[in-house]
Amino acid sequence: MFIVTPEPNREMKVLLRGVRTKLGHVPPHWELFASIAPTRFKMFLEEINYLSEHPNIEKDFFAFLRYTIATDNGFDYCTHFNRQLLLAASYTLEELHAVEGTDKSVPLDEKHQALFNAALTAVYTPENFTPQTIASLHNRGWSDADIFDAVDHAAFLFKFARILKAYIDKRA
Repeated sequence: MFIVTPEPNREMKVLLRGVRTKLGHVPPHWELFASIAPTRFKMFLEEINYLSEHPNIEKDFFAFLRYTIATDNGFDYCTHFNRQLLLAASYTLEELHAVEGTDKSVPLDEKHQALFNAALTAVYTPENFTPQTIASLHNRGWSDADIFDAVDHAAFLFKFARILKAYIDKRA
């Protein structure tokens, strides 16, 4: 599956056991991440916990952001994982398909749609992420910290998924 065999250390095995208890399974790419970079994996879990309790942005927003970037870029592990999370949160396949392709419509309010569009713009065409983009988001009630969290998470997933693709065994 991967060009490096995941071999988590004792501490990571404990963390992954907690993930298994919470999610019902451990995504294989998380086991790889925990094996290769334990410190960074802990930071990743802290980030996911922070985002799931974000004070201003709905938690499902981040799953939709991950799902969209994953489907756009053929990051199969992330696509499957986030699809399952969103389906478990009672979203439909039709709602998931609405965030695929060119017309990305997230099933949240208009305020979240604007932030979603801006985060994707920042990652895919950063030259189009302008002061006017930020002003428009401010007018909708988003703070600079909210905007940063959305853009940062979109960029993280894009980066993380690229790294995972590099570690996939292409001979399989």
